[in-house]
Amino acid sequence: MRCGEIVPSFRYRALTQAGEVVSGSISAPTAAEVVRQVEYLGLVPIDAVSERDGAAASGFSLDFLTKPSAEDITIFTRDLALLLKSGARIDAALDLLATDMDIGRLRPIVAKIRSSILSGESFAESLSHHPTVFPAMFVALVRVGEASGTLDHILDLLAADRQRNEAVRRKFTEATRYPAFLLFGAGCVLTFFLLFVLPNFASVLRDFNAKLDPVVAFFLGLSDFVRSQSSVLGVALATLLTIGWLLSRRVEFRRAVRRNLARLPLLKPLMMFQTTALFCRNLGVLLTSGMTLSAALRILVDMMDGRGRPEAWIQVADRVRHGGKLSDALGDAEVLPAMAVRMLRLGEETGQLGTLSSHIAEFYEAKLQRSLDRVVGIAGPAAIIGISVVVGGLIVSVMTSLLSVTQIVG
Repeated sequence: MRCGEIVPSFRYRALTQAGEVVSGSISAPTAAEVVRQVEYLGLVPIDAVSERDGAAASGFSLDFLTKPSAEDITIFTRDLALLLKSGARIDAALDLLATDMDIGRLRPIVAKIRSSILSGESFAESLSHHPTVFPAMFVALVRVGEASGTLDHILDLLAADRQRNEAVRRKFTEATRYPAFLLFGAGCVLTFFLLFVLPNFASVLRDFNAKLDPVVAFFLGLSDFVRSQSSVLGVALATLLTIGWLLSRRVEFRRAVRRNLARLPLLKPLMMFQTTALFCRNLGVLLTSGMTLSAALRILVDMMDGRGRPEAWIQVADRVRHGGKLSDALGDAEVLPAMAVRMLRLGEETGQLGTLSSHIAEFYEAKLQRSLDRVVGIAGPAAIIGISVVVGGLIVSVMTSLLSVTQIVG
């Protein structure tokens, strides 16, 4: 190192032998050296990020424009597992995938990962340089696969898990798409009515001093206000949308929104089913990959942090780390349904917690699908009825006022 050269400082997170997540700061020339120092301390490194990069990431960034999609990462994981099973070396497999159009915007990152491996880093260390693309659970499992010589099997598990999670997200998206489209269509119809239809009737009704229904009078006033303040309302709407988009990128805001949505009677069971399926599915993947329960829970705490009640999940992990049973901790925290807790208790008693967790996830994914189907079956007709009542009532009120005008003229 040249004299006077500034050594960068890295923030790291690692697992202790007891499964506790610890963090700290180390000055080192590269992230690979940080990982080596952390391993020398007897810890299992999760990630190491330059403090300068971390500070930049906390500000406004347009990285989302080039960030790979979840599907890109899943395809990369699945294809890499297939190449490794075929006997390809990790660097050769990454070289092939770096030019594969199927992984889309992930290709530049794959090329960087290959370069890191050629410079002497492990695959897990190379992935840890991209925490926004490969989460802590992904990196930790890859590290386990490299240590045990089962990397292809671990990647298979990860690809299958990601495919299931994406399927659940698609179910939610498809369930909300139809009601959202109806509400958007209703908003467009009402806006068109206020800006272009009502003003034509308003001049006639006011010229003849027609007796206005209270509903018509309200909408005529609203139409006048919207037309006179259209520029101000447009700026206000754009500002609100921008603020909403910026807030949606903050974990605290998303957590608060989810917590409030989970209190709604219609959405509460859906949120609970999704949380249960997510927790049990990933718990099963981690345990069947050879990770200890305490270490798996510490990784899952970060994952469940955005699902609401982070303090409850932390208490569950701490209680298990100090020798408590997982089922007892989950039952007291009330973060999962009672049936799921009883099934997990059975898995603990029989020593099949990992396998049974996967079965519980399948059970609640099926319940989630049935519940989504029922919600869509209710929300669609309810939205149509609501739109029909509003638009139909407004048309009837306007026609009634016009009839009064014809009577006056006659």
